[in-house]
Amino acid sequence: MTLQGKTAIVTGGSGGIGAAIAVALADAGAAVSVAFHTNREAAEAVARRIAAAGGDAVAVQADLRERRNAGALISQHLKCFGSLDILVNNAGDMVRRVPTVDTDEALWREALDLNLSSVFFACQEAIAPMTRQRWGRIINMSSVGARTGGGAGSIPYHAAKAGVIALTKGLARELAPHRVTVNAVAPGIIETPFHERHSKASKDAWIRDLVPLQSAGRPEDVAAMVAFLASDAASYITGATLDVNGGMAMY
Repeated sequence: MTLQGKTAIVTGGSGGIGAAIAVALADAGAAVSVAFHTNREAAEAVARRIAAAGGDAVAVQADLRERRNAGALISQHLKCFGSLDILVNNAGDMVRRVPTVDTDEALWREALDLNLSSVFFACQEAIAPMTRQRWGRIINMSSVGARTGGGAGSIPYHAAKAGVIALTKGLARELAPHRVTVNAVAPGIIETPFHERHSKASKDAWIRDLVPLQSAGRPEDVAAMVAFLASDAASYITGATLDVNGGMAMY
């Protein structure tokens, strides 16, 4: 599954799943823009790790809640690497768990902007360079909760992640004639700071009850799926949402 000669943008690339994806794509041969919102130090550390292994990477700041910033990110990537072959929309966050009755308008809009608007804007800006070259891979990060509804207090986040699946299907149909595939990945419980912030304290017992494989996944498990979808091995897959959840939800 070589990506030699390809270039990629990974949003939310400064840590957790995003960092693992950036490293996996670079290990397969892609030059990578590690996009971050606030954590420049961590994103630059990911880029240095890739460079130390012989790869090519830069850290690029972008607040993707506004389309103009998505355009600036892609322009900077094209200036560095000359083409855009792979876009991984990984940026997002639950913000915080709040019962629905107490969820104010600001939290609702923040969750949708972070997790859905950001994906839409980045996809919009990627269309021109990908269709021009008649080759592209867009991979959007959803969540197991987009299929199940998620846990208590997380409806805005999981509604946005369900929107990502619908966006993925619609864009896959639109871009198929241009040989651009669009797919989503829906992780389950993955060992990242995200779950340290937002999941139950009694995590080990909770995981055993929920996950048939009785363990949390690793960021590298998700990254391997993304690298596959970015490769020529997945050239006949589009509009799909692939689950990486240890059997937590089966469809």
